Amino acid sequence: MDVVLMGKLIRLLTRTAMMAGDQIRTPPLSGGPQDDDQRARVLDTAVIHFAASGFATPGLAEIARTAGLATDDILALFGDEEGLRRACDDHVLEAVVGWAREKATLEGMREVMRSYQADPRNYQAQMAYLGRVVVENTPAAPRFIDVLVDESEAIIRAGIRDGTMRPSDDPRALAVLTATTVLGLITMAPHIERALGLPASQQQMLLRLALPALEIYTHGLYTNDSYLTLVRGAVSALQQTQQEEQTPGTGSPKAPSQADSS
Repeated sequence: MDVVLMGKLIRLLTRTAMMAGDQIRTPPLSGGPQDDDQRARVLDTAVIHFAASGFATPGLAEIARTAGLATDDILALFGDEEGLRRACDDHVLEAVVGWAREKATLEGMREVMRSYQADPRNYQAQMAYLGRVVVENTPAAPRFIDVLVDESEAIIRAGIRDGTMRPSDDPRALAVLTATTVLGLITMAPHIERALGLPASQQQMLLRLALPALEIYTHGLYTNDSYLTLVRGAVSALQQTQQEEQTPGTGSPKAPSQADSS
């Protein structure tokens, strides 16, 4: 979602933060003209509403007013507010997965960047919605996280195969780490801003974190592999011990105790 998945995402977040200004109108998340499609207009409005206000309180009437429609119009399209939330979940998840797959190639990354230059608020609104889903642990949260991890793993494994990413001892765990790190940036924004002494501004936070993140994912932090070798050996020994304990007859003989010899 090349270098490593996280590095690419941080680079994208940086560009988005720099391009997005208060003077830019929030574009339709669906990518189509806002007034041509009622369903798209409602989804655009609902994603922004839920991202800002959460899912705990009813919001159908406010969404309808903002979208310029009657509540009955939304009910006709989505059934009820729960149906609208599910549609928003699918809408955002489809977009996030689409971004990840497009950015898996260098040309795809260029194309995504061009589209973000045209509609810079697209990404921010959907990422804010994703963060709200995770923070409130809605029924959709496990599905969001599972899909993001699966997509991250697929991209990492493809990158290892084609040589654009370094080999990993555990690609699945690496995918979990990168995906949840991204989610952490989204969901912990107020705490990150406080720790950095920044105002409540996603743009400034992302700009401040962009270079350190890219330093880690491009060059690494340690100057040699001493710590990696140490931890790799410790993990291997621990795994072997656990396997021996779980497999009868493979462990070392137990030394007799004083009670046994008496």
